[in-house]
Amino acid sequence: MAYNKTSEERKWNYWKEQEEKKLRELGMEEEKIQKLRQMDREDFLEERRYREHLDETMQDMDSIKELFARDVKELLDHIGDKRIYELLKETEHQTLEILLLSTWGYSGREVAKIMGMAEQTIYTKRNRLRKKLKNLSKIE
Repeated sequence: MAYNKTSEERKWNYWKEQEEKKLRELGMEEEKIQKLRQMDREDFLEERRYREHLDETMQDMDSIKELFARDVKELLDHIGDKRIYELLKETEHQTLEILLLSTWGYSGREVAKIMGMAEQTIYTKRNRLRKKLKNLSKIE
């Protein structure tokens, strides 16, 4: 959901009015209340800038995700070279899942955590696939 500036501003103003009312009842000096308001306002604006930027970044990420395969089947469907397709079709599903997660930008460590495997296993499976692909290009 998008960040709603007006709604958040309204919530912040209501919160500040309630807080300032209590501070006045407790006898805090007006000058300190105003100084506190200014500091809180700066924090609010900084948070708002962050949320707006985060929202824009997430929208960009959503549009980028459409460029990548969503599952192993879709990954195979996007392979244009028949020889690479045949090689990948014969590759174990687990290795293809590793390949898919790697195309999404996950590191070896992250893939290992997601799949519940040792990190070294991820690297080994990737390297074996890489060697098969290199051997395929030498056959040409």
